[in-house]
Amino acid sequence: MLLPIVGLLDAAALARIRGLLARAAWRDGRETAGARAAAVKDNLQADAADPAARTAAVELEAALRAHPVFAAAALPLRMTRPAFSRTLPGGGYGRHVDNALMGQGEAAVRSDLAWTLFLAGDVRGGALVVEEAGGEREIAPEEGLLVLYPATSLHRVAPVEAGERLVAFGWVQSRVRDAARRALLFDLHLAEAGAEDAALRVQLARANLLRMWAEG
Repeated sequence: MLLPIVGLLDAAALARIRGLLARAAWRDGRETAGARAAAVKDNLQADAADPAARTAAVELEAALRAHPVFAAAALPLRMTRPAFSRTLPGGGYGRHVDNALMGQGEAAVRSDLAWTLFLAGDVRGGALVVEEAGGEREIAPEEGLLVLYPATSLHRVAPVEAGERLVAFGWVQSRVRDAARRALLFDLHLAEAGAEDAALRVQLARANLLRMWAEG
């Protein structure tokens, strides 16, 4: 399930994070990629040890954990610290696979879900492209838009044509490992929250439970 989420940060918070990142140190993004991914990766990433980047990450993580839609869709058990990427004209990130475990040792997070938050929209190109069974889903940069999607999918960042692509990103280990069960719980959450199509979502959840349990 690919889910667009709006309203995670207001305009003031987005501006504050951009201001922090303007003061942060940046490194070659290939330093954090494996050999195969590094060959198709051309971006910069904020130094995770930089104080300004760490402050931005703390604020953003708090917003993620507090957002009801993100919490209901991802059901986070553990999350990586938010990271930040800049992609300049000509840069991008070709088709690649996320590592199943992000981090080292006991701190490693199983990457059930990935997310990207567009921190600015003044850019041409730079779409997030996620491959699904029915084809590709392309999400163009839009300031403040967060995209939550399966980390199990092949995906890429289309080349930036003009401007600067500035995003935050990270991974989630969900309390519910199975994607179908997670989607079912999200439908029930939306119904309980009073969505316009609440009755239809309950019907969908019942049908999907029957598919899981029924025998011929």
